[in-house]
Amino acid sequence: MSYTINDWKKTIETSNLSKIEKIERMQYVESAFKNKVPVIIDTKHLSQLLGLKIGVLTSMVQSPSSFYREFKIPKRKGGYRDIVTPYKSLLEVQQWIAKHILSCFEIHPSAYAYVKGKNIAQNAKLHIGSSEMLKIDLKDFFPSIKIPRVRELFKRLGYNKEVTYYLSKLCCLKEQLPQGAASSPLISNIILSNLDKRLFKFASNNQLIYSRYADDLVFSGDAIPSDFRILVAMNIQDEGFSLNPDKTIEYSENQRKLITGVVVKKDSIRLPKDLRREIKQQAHYILKFGILDQVKRYNDIFYVDRILGRLSYWKQIEPKNEYVINTLKEIILMYKETMNNIQNNDDGE
Repeated sequence: MSYTINDWKKTIETSNLSKIEKIERMQYVESAFKNKVPVIIDTKHLSQLLGLKIGVLTSMVQSPSSFYREFKIPKRKGGYRDIVTPYKSLLEVQQWIAKHILSCFEIHPSAYAYVKGKNIAQNAKLHIGSSEMLKIDLKDFFPSIKIPRVRELFKRLGYNKEVTYYLSKLCCLKEQLPQGAASSPLISNIILSNLDKRLFKFASNNQLIYSRYADDLVFSGDAIPSDFRILVAMNIQDEGFSLNPDKTIEYSENQRKLITGVVVKKDSIRLPKDLRREIKQQAHYILKFGILDQVKRYNDIFYVDRILGRLSYWKQIEPKNEYVINTLKEIILMYKETMNNIQNNDDGE
């Protein structure tokens, strides 16, 4: 049974707290109900809501690095990117925080990453037909969001100092937002809401379209004013972020325009030619030599799943592409037949 605000009032009034403590406790409760988030009285109460022993919760806060694993993934243009992902116990805590607390915040409509019902294709489609475009990349996106800004989010909801401290520590690593945490995408969108609001208004005043996909900011329209880039940079810096000059690109009318790996044309969007060619080749070899052959060739049991994922992504960008539609159907059918054959052989043995 969930507590109503009157239930909390009765519980607090009959407690052994002092008069001042009762008033403070009731203020926390009223703030939580007002903001439509769970009431969290203290860390013991938080541990109960999370289904964790208080000792485990304290360990997550005092030694967060023990609850993450670190690895490297290769970048497309060379080098490696450091990635951290939380172990299951902390992952579930972050998912709970995202679902029950962070989801109460409004995200600016200009944000297209990590938002239900939005994707890369929709972000790119906004800029179809634009003559000129300015693309800006925010430098060190997640790491640039430090723990004080995260604490401020929970404080804004009315949580007391102790609970705010615990919640922010559960969402951060090394005093900053880790890229692999389940709560980081939503926190980043919340913190950037004010920047999105400012840039959307600034773009609109200049008859431009603005959208943001994670750390990729895009402005487009008939003409980008000469001083627009500098003024955008000033807005970004005012909000505590900085742009990456190496990834800041201005496109003129006759240039090929690329947003988050998607080519934006005068009347449509599509995948870059080299990526289409690469996916076609991978799909061709699967259909020609079979699924098991390609799995063995690349020593990757998830190889076909990855290719199906790439084809699905292509379909998201070009939903009417007949080659993609037909190839997806063929490989999925082949996949099912292969799995049935393996199952029948196992049953026969």
